[in-house]
Parts: sequence; C-alpha cells; structure tokens
Amino acid sequence: MRTPMPPFTPHVITARQDDLTRVPLNTILNQVTEHQLVLMRGFKPLSKDELVDYLQSQAPLLYWDTGPVMDMRVDKRKPNYLFTEGDVPLHWDGAFHQEPRFLFFHCLKAPLPHCGGETVFVNTQRVWKTARARQQAAWRDYTFTFKTEKRVHYGGSIVRPMVMLHPDTGETILRFAEPVGEDYLNPVDVAVLGKSALESDAILNTLSRVMRAPQHCYEHRWQEGDYLLADNFALLHGRNAFSKHSPRHLRRIQLL
Repeated sequence: MRTPMPPFTPHVITARQDDLTRVPLNTILNQVTEHQLVLMRGFKPLSKDELVDYLQSQAPLLYWDTGPVMDMRVDKRKPNYLFTEGDVPLHWDGAFHQEPRFLFFHCLKAPLPHCGGETVFVNTQRVWKTARARQQAAWRDYTFTFKTEKRVHYGGSIVRPMVMLHPDTGETILRFAEPVGEDYLNPVDVAVLGKSALESDAILNTLSRVMRAPQHCYEHRWQEGDYLLADNFALLHGRNAFSKHSPRHLRRIQLL
C-alpha cells in the first residue's frame, strides 16, 4: 500500500530583509528547482523597471513585442482569454514560441476574497509518481498535437510526447494542456495522435481529472505583494474564473 503524499504547496520564503534585490536570484531559482513552486512574502514592492533590472542582471529573460513584462489584468481590448474574467485552462508556457524555464509573478493587486481568480498549479512530477503502472504505460504511448491561430511570434501547430524528462533534474514530467474551446478568445485544439476524435476527447477528459486531483493541485489565493516563482517544465498552470467582478493585477516575467 502506497503512503499518501503530503499536499502540494509552495515552499515559502519569508523576508529577513525588505529588499528582494539583495537576495541572489540563483539562490531562489535553486529553491524553485527543488520545490517546483516558491512563494516569497514580506519583501517591499519593486517597480517594473527595478524588477526587470534585478532579474535580467542575473538571468536571460524572454522578450515579447511589448517587452519582458506582461501586465495581467482584465482588458477587453486585448484578444486573448488571459485578459478576461473567465477561467484559463491548464497549460505550460511557451509551447508555441520559446519555452521559459521559470515563471516569475508579482502581485500588485489581489482579488477580493471569495471572488475567484486563483492561479492553479499542477505538479506533473507528482502526477507521474502517483500513477499506476498501467497508467504510466498508456501515457508513454500518447503524443499530443496542439493547434492555435498563428500570430506574429505565437501559434501554429506543434507535436509533443506526453512523457518527457526534466532537462535539469532528470525527473519525469508530463506535457499536457486542456483544450481551449471555441467559446474562448484564441481557442487551442488538442488531440491525441492516432486516436479518433471520440477516443481523443475521452483521453483528454480523463487526464484533466487526473491533473486536477487535490493531491496534485494547488490553488494560490493572491495577497498583495506576493512574489511567486514556478518551474515551467515541471508544472502546469491555469486560472479559476472570477465568480464576481474583482480587481486583479499581476506582473509575469518569463526566465529562460
């Protein structure tokens, strides 16, 4: 009989000094590699420029047309479901462009209590370790296709095996994303190679339930000032829909 794993939660670093820029970034990133998710609280807020200077002085950043910082808040002018009040299906970043090693979030404005908007993280290393041998054997045979509308630096069609190895740790990780339906802005089609549409849908629905099982999943309720770093190779992430209108402003920077 297997011993149950403890719940998946972030490793918490509480500030011993106010200034985040005095903490070597590599020290933090090593913690992220070990724990997959690191939450830092008690540090003074940094401006956008201060944060970028701190990060890019010690690690390469992924730059987009608008720069390295994405301001994540509701904006009806942007044709992307990330900027709506709806949910964001599980995914990993960079599938259609360049895959960042780490995700860095800074919360400038937290959602109001009981309004939704939590960021959901799934630890695929734990999913693999808790799976039965029969599940693991089936997953090794799955290869997914992901398709979305091609934009300037994003989109198109890619193919990924479900089971891969983490390039830094050698741990088994899982590549998976939930389909983004036609009722969303910029939908994403996901299918299992070699399976009929009905078979593919059934497999994806089953995998979604497995990924979202409580022992694999952590829902982060943001507090103003939170710094949160995630391992983009080991984790999937998404967002719960807002149940009520609420402000929420995060900054996201991707580290290569």
